Amino acid sequence: MSVSPSDHPRRPLDKHAVVIGGSIGGLLAARVLGRYFERVTVVERDHISDDFEPRQGVPQGAHVHVIFGGGVRVIERLFPGIFAEMTNAGAVVCDFAKDLCWYHHGVWKLRTVSDLTSYWQSRPFLEAHIRRRARMDPNVTLLQRCEVVRLVSNSGNSQITGVAIQHRDDGGREEPIKADLVVDAAGRASRTPLWLEALGLAKPEETTVEINIGYASRTYQQSESATRDWRILATYATPPYQTRTGYIFPIEGGRWQVTAVGFLEDYPPDDDEGFLNFAQGMETPDFFEAIKDARPLSPISTYRFPMHRWRHYERLSSFPDGLIVLGDAICSFNPVYGQGMSTCALEVDLLDRKLEAVAERGSVPAGFSKDFFRAAAVILADPWRLATLSDFLYPHCIGKRPFGTGLFLWYLIRVLRLCATSELVLLRFYRVIHMLDRPTVLMRPAVMLQVLRSLLRPS
Repeated sequence: MSVSPSDHPRRPLDKHAVVIGGSIGGLLAARVLGRYFERVTVVERDHISDDFEPRQGVPQGAHVHVIFGGGVRVIERLFPGIFAEMTNAGAVVCDFAKDLCWYHHGVWKLRTVSDLTSYWQSRPFLEAHIRRRARMDPNVTLLQRCEVVRLVSNSGNSQITGVAIQHRDDGGREEPIKADLVVDAAGRASRTPLWLEALGLAKPEETTVEINIGYASRTYQQSESATRDWRILATYATPPYQTRTGYIFPIEGGRWQVTAVGFLEDYPPDDDEGFLNFAQGMETPDFFEAIKDARPLSPISTYRFPMHRWRHYERLSSFPDGLIVLGDAICSFNPVYGQGMSTCALEVDLLDRKLEAVAERGSVPAGFSKDFFRAAAVILADPWRLATLSDFLYPHCIGKRPFGTGLFLWYLIRVLRLCATSELVLLRFYRVIHMLDRPTVLMRPAVMLQVLRSLLRPS
């Protein structure tokens, strides 16, 4: 049985930890650090309110979000009972395999009862509940409207000893803050590579895959239909010729979070007529039919994502102690695949396990950061491979294609098409995307045999 950090006695490993960024990754990290440090300070640029509205610093906050099972397990372990709390407050509980109607690679996936319980809510709703629980820890302090402007290091730049922050509401006043460990959870806007350069240190190599997608989202009152049998709808574009994808997710308040996505600069517009016209151009009519008579509850918000980016901290030959980077600050994926929050949660879980392993030493040891980055790269490898290879189905997607990409995609497409007819293949695929199993389970004999049999059947 998983044990919550709150069930462990406090064993201060060091005095003070600083977290850069008060979004979901930063809040989860603060929860873990609260086990090992006497004080934890979270530095957040935005003003934090108690409402459930998207923040300026989280431009993707108005769009659909999903937490897969691996991420749910970590968050529930860190904050026991939080999903029950959110459900009582309006979050929607679904059976992922039964309640999701998913058009993917030209077929509709089977619908079947499973043990894949999923929770659906808006991003601000989720973040607000995690933030409330994180702030209940008496040694966690949240500084609002403050921005980290640089790292502070020792004379040889071998150890990060703190940060300098700027108070946005106090004339830009700067203040140094000492720290035994700094965790950068600032997301895609992370400035750690620039700060390392400013210290005369090497910044990480980057791998990028350019896909240029655009989001347009709004909330609707859920509409009624006598024939509708789904609670979640996803209609994916089939590469390489189709570029439009749509999602309808149930969220708190009896609402739908509705998002239209266009690949390769086929950006959805932000006006009412254009949004519906874009929806009509999707591969199947289901998305448009569901929203055409539904009542909009919000303006249309847009967001653009140019590329996947992996900053390879694990490849640096030297790296200062006292600094950790996690979440989108290391690796950001095409958000169409919904991997970001769950992958970040797994990295935070890794940080917890690494700190637990050195807790008796009295301080974070030298080489801790490099060890963390090597282990984090193992976690990142699978979601990166699945997301980028899926985008490589578009010939105009820009990025280095790994050896064997064509063969892997040939096999993956056939596995995905079998999800329309094989419950075994469907549930194994779902466990992979929920980060409960590794993609290698799709290469096991039971699945491979079904792929071979499908090749012998008429189309």
